[in-house]
Amino acid sequence: MQSHHEAADGPQAAAASDALVLFGVTGDLVHKMVFPALLALQRQGELKVPVIGVASSPSSVEQTQQRVRDSIEQHGGVDDAPALERLLSLIR
Repeated sequence: MQSHHEAADGPQAAAASDALVLFGVTGDLVHKMVFPALLALQRQGELKVPVIGVASSPSSVEQTQQRVRDSIEQHGGVDDAPALERLLSLIR
């Protein structure tokens, strides 16, 4: 029996993503959980695509970047400033 990861002629290569889209980027869940998780991915070198924030209320890139920074400071602290700067550079 084949898994959903295998084609008839063998394993498929994972498709690369062009971006990560976050719906509800101004919400509490993203602030408390997702932004710190994105920083962890960045530290591990796993986050290499733009992060596009979508929300019902308008927000500039700078405002979203500040929200990311605030989130990291409140939920774990900045223990890797270069990784945080790389993450902020991916925010769109």
